[in-house]
Amino acid sequence: MIKGELTIVFDDPFYKAIFERIDGINYEVAQVNLGASLPSMPEILRLVNDHYSQLHFYQSTVKEEKFHHVNPKRAQRLAHKATQNKAIGTKAQQALKKQFEQSKVAKKKAKKNRKRKEQERRFLQRQAKRRKKHRGH
Repeated sequence: MIKGELTIVFDDPFYKAIFERIDGINYEVAQVNLGASLPSMPEILRLVNDHYSQLHFYQSTVKEEKFHHVNPKRAQRLAHKATQNKAIGTKAQQALKKQFEQSKVAKKKAKKNRKRKEQERRFLQRQAKRRKKHRGH
């Protein structure tokens, strides 16, 4: 069974659409920036119907959740503790943050590689210029 969920969040200064998919063991999440103004229902429907296939989903695994009865007083203590904790929002937001960090590392690696290749190209260019100067006549 595949379960999907769409959440519209105002993440100052933009509205974002967070798509979540769960199919047994896989949990996938994607995010789309909707702009600064509140999206209308036709815009949301167009996004879901026309652009859903173009979304890039980030994948992670789902932990098995076991539901068991919790004493009401314990539930109240846990709820109070959860509100005091200043962690990053929902599970989807945490997954998106992780994806962002991974893409940041990949971009940094690519930039370093590009810079190294450019330095190597300049070095070879200088060497060729030096050889050309000392060719003799």
